[in-house]
Amino acid sequence: MKNKKFDAAFKEKKKKGWLILTTFFLILFLIFFALVFGLERAYAGKFYPRVKIGNLDVSGQNIKSVENNLKNFEAEIQNQGLSFKANGQEIKVNPVNIAAADPDLAKPVLVFGWPQTINAAYQVGRNSNPLKNLTEKFQLLVLGREIPVYYRLDETELLNILKNNFSALEKQPTNAGLEITGNNFEITGEKSGYVFDYQKAVDQLKINLNQLNTAPITLDLNFTEPEIKKNETGQAQNILEKALALNALTLTYKKSRWEIAKNEFTPWLEFQKFEGEIVVGFNQEKIYDFLNKIGTVINVEAKEAKFKMTGDRVTEFEASQDGQELDLAATYKKINAQLILGENKEIELVVKITPAKIATAELNNLGIKELLGRGVSNFKGSPKNRRHNITAGAVSLNGILIAPGEEFSLLKALGPVDAEHGYKPELVIKGDRTIPEFGGGLCQIGTTTFRAALSSGLPITQRRNHSYRVIYYEPAGMDATIYDPAPDFRFLNDTKNYILFTTKIVGDDLIFEFYGTRDGRQVDLGPNPPKIYNIVSPGEPRYVETEELKPGEKKKVESAHAGADTYFKYTVTYADGTVKEQDFYSHYVPWKEVWLVGKEPSVATTTESLPEIQN
Repeated sequence: MKNKKFDAAFKEKKKKGWLILTTFFLILFLIFFALVFGLERAYAGKFYPRVKIGNLDVSGQNIKSVENNLKNFEAEIQNQGLSFKANGQEIKVNPVNIAAADPDLAKPVLVFGWPQTINAAYQVGRNSNPLKNLTEKFQLLVLGREIPVYYRLDETELLNILKNNFSALEKQPTNAGLEITGNNFEITGEKSGYVFDYQKAVDQLKINLNQLNTAPITLDLNFTEPEIKKNETGQAQNILEKALALNALTLTYKKSRWEIAKNEFTPWLEFQKFEGEIVVGFNQEKIYDFLNKIGTVINVEAKEAKFKMTGDRVTEFEASQDGQELDLAATYKKINAQLILGENKEIELVVKITPAKIATAELNNLGIKELLGRGVSNFKGSPKNRRHNITAGAVSLNGILIAPGEEFSLLKALGPVDAEHGYKPELVIKGDRTIPEFGGGLCQIGTTTFRAALSSGLPITQRRNHSYRVIYYEPAGMDATIYDPAPDFRFLNDTKNYILFTTKIVGDDLIFEFYGTRDGRQVDLGPNPPKIYNIVSPGEPRYVETEELKPGEKKKVESAHAGADTYFKYTVTYADGTVKEQDFYSHYVPWKEVWLVGKEPSVATTTESLPEIQN
């Protein structure tokens, strides 16, 4: 009887316990739901509490306010540059390289993606998944959330700028060396050195950017040991003695022979590391110099079979030609390997053969019948070197054939952009130095190709707009920038026939035309010109200090350009009714008027004042 009463009391107590617990959790749920509902109402159109972008707390702010704060941060960098210091010397790196004569060389080093950054922060707790929303809001209340800054940093370009500006303050380590006279040699001792940790500085910049921090970055100086030391060269001396026993080296290709006399090749000998061992080999730079002279005899540029046009009609063919090129790297490796093995035999040069893609006999069956599309841009007012480069680029593209299904790469089609291929350099300001670079005028080529591809209804697979609006490429939004090795401009030949790429210059107009076989597709580019919005004033002029001018001297190198965003929809309707669309958004930063101002010569610490390293 007592057990039954006990059991009943226990069950009643357990029931009350469950009721209390259920009530507690229900109250907690209602409180949490009330908090969530309160958040929804209190933060409608605003960022949720405890959301940060870098070190910027955006809690309770609206999108426009946050956008203004972020753009003020960007404006500070545009005005002052990214600051780097080393041994008392400071340089300011502009987020876009300043090109004194040609906007095509104004390569962006740093580009911010504020729309992506703002959207990522605003969407926290506002996803389409209700359960995920509740989870994110709970995490916000407990832990908060920091959103990374979206940006694109050209690390390679930044590293080059830092090295160009600070390398004079370094002392490179020196390996143990050789001094050879006849059959006798002496081994010179190695020397330690000191170099800056450029990659660490770039990594610190990335941390700073994510924290919205503009503090100067100081480069660390690392003391470095040489790879090859005198006391480790014992075994390598055996190879050296065999090399000095040779009277000459003989290189061959087909029936041609080149002999390198002993007194000519012995100055090329040096200690090297090969598969972890120290050996004697030839200095690569000196071998390349010698091989390049041979290359002028061997190298033949590949030529594709091309059409020649008169008006809109094919009038004659230009025959194809296979190309051949001396493979410097493979040949150097082969010469060095023979030296290390101590062999004395003739060395056959390694030559790469590049067959022409289109043989002359195939030209009649390629489907080149009619005009598909035309692209036009105007380069009025371009300086002499820019006009020269535009002409050189256009000539190199004229008559190219694009196979069906091929993704056309403009950079690949243009080939090397250097003095050897007929291009002229322009000056670009990088940090405190003015450096000659090739590539001016080629964005005129990129823009005109973009327009020809659009007019022909071809899918665009890679395109980037310029950093700021350029008069040569108006209307804004219809431009494409190219810069070796990136960005490239690419499109796909999705027709069933070859496309003939022809170029011509009429006055100040660059005209590109694509010929092939029409397949009934129709192109719609929307309103002309594209929609332009978010126009931003460039603001006050920017002054950049440089040692290239006399102290106090001023020189205007850039005009002001308003910032803007543009948009157009590219619609292609195929003969079978299929419709394909591409959206093209372009963002142009406001570009201030830029003046160079001569500053007093740097009194930075030089290598002479750094400590001498004793070995």
